[in-house]
Amino acid sequence: MSTDIDLKAVSANFGSFRAVDKVSVSIKPGEFFSFLGPSGCGKTTVLRALAGLGGFGGLGGQGGAAQRARGRVQVRGEVWQDDARGVWRPVHQRPIGVVFQEASLFEHLTVQGNLDYGWRRVPVQQRRLQHDDVIPLLGIGHLLQRRPQGLSGGERQRVAIARALLSSPALLLMDEPLSALDAARKAEVLPCLERLGQTGVPVVYVTHAHDEAARLADHVVVLREGRVQ
Repeated sequence: MSTDIDLKAVSANFGSFRAVDKVSVSIKPGEFFSFLGPSGCGKTTVLRALAGLGGFGGLGGQGGAAQRARGRVQVRGEVWQDDARGVWRPVHQRPIGVVFQEASLFEHLTVQGNLDYGWRRVPVQQRRLQHDDVIPLLGIGHLLQRRPQGLSGGERQRVAIARALLSSPALLLMDEPLSALDAARKAEVLPCLERLGQTGVPVVYVTHAHDEAARLADHVVVLREGRVQ
C-alpha cells in the first residue's frame, strides 16, 4: 500500500544532547499512527518536525531552543523538508491540523464560531470536510451556541478536534490530547478518537499512555532516548 507520510532520518539536537536520532517511519493513507514513549523520549520533537516548528518544548511552543529538526519529510507526494536538497516549507504553508494537550479555543466565540474559523480559512475548492461530516462524529451538535468557558474539559477537546478537522488538513497532529483530562472525561473523548478514521485524514498521535495507543492506533512506534525501538 502507498504511504501518505514519510519521515526519513529525522534528527534533532538540543545543545549537545541528541533529542531525536535518525527516526524514519512511513504512515499509510488514513492511518491512526502513534508515537509512544516516556517523557523526553523525542516523540513531540518528531511531531514538531512534521509541523515545521523549531524548539523542543510542548507542541504549543513552551520552552526549548528555537532550532528545527533535520532530515526529510514528505506528505501526500509533496516534499515539505529535505535538507540534502535545501527544501524547506515553513509551517504556515503546511496544511496541518493540531490538537494540543489543552484545547486552545477562542473564548470570545461560540462553539459554532470556533468551528467556522477553521473552515472559512480553507479555500472552497480545497474543503474536503464539512460541518455535517465533523459535528456528528464528535458529538457536539448540542454545544454549538455555547461558549468555551461553559464547557467541560472533554467537550472543549472535542470542539478543538472538530475545528482542526474543518481546516481540511493533510494530516492531524495530536500531542497528548487526553493528558489534561480526568478518567471520566477521557472515557467521553476516546470513542470520538476511534471514529477519526472515518474522515480519511491520517492522524499522528503522541502519548505516553500504553492503553491509549493500544486502543486507538493502527500502527505504534515506540521511541526511547530519541530512537525507534
